Amino acid sequence: MKKLNRILAILFSLGFIFLAVLIVVELIFERAGAGPAIVNWHGIYDWMGSHTWESRSVRIIGGLCALGGLVLLGLQLIPRKKERLKVSGGRDEIDAAIDRRSVVRTVQQAVGDIDGISQARVALHGNKVTVDARRRAEASEGITTQTVADATHRAVDELHLRRPPRITIKLATARER
Repeated sequence: MKKLNRILAILFSLGFIFLAVLIVVELIFERAGAGPAIVNWHGIYDWMGSHTWESRSVRIIGGLCALGGLVLLGLQLIPRKKERLKVSGGRDEIDAAIDRRSVVRTVQQAVGDIDGISQARVALHGNKVTVDARRRAEASEGITTQTVADATHRAVDELHLRRPPRITIKLATARER
């Protein structure tokens, strides 16, 4: 959602910058007596003067503007995922939290430290940690899903999160993929 907000903000700001430059250019041309430079404002003004609120085209334009505003408002009302996970501390007046990326890196490092694991991908979606680990073929007998799950649980438990995430483990060798 953060990326969508940034894209929309860039588009709106570029639109307003373009509109401001257009108005300045039109004012300069109008003051110089050269008439309209890019947009024929007089034609737009005449069109607006000849149409009433009951006009079909005015209602369509107004409805589209209202719909666009409602879509933007609705996008802002969608709840965002928390960027930080609260850590349980000794006292209630202390607010401690850890970044979501730090949780991912901590789990990824803990799983990557297991002998025989060649690659570990970790994702944190909502309140669920998904570990996708690959074990080397020559060391595949000693490593089980439970081994990876234990390392993941230890890493998450050491973070002392108030609401520990659910953990899902996928383990395969490179040949099985």
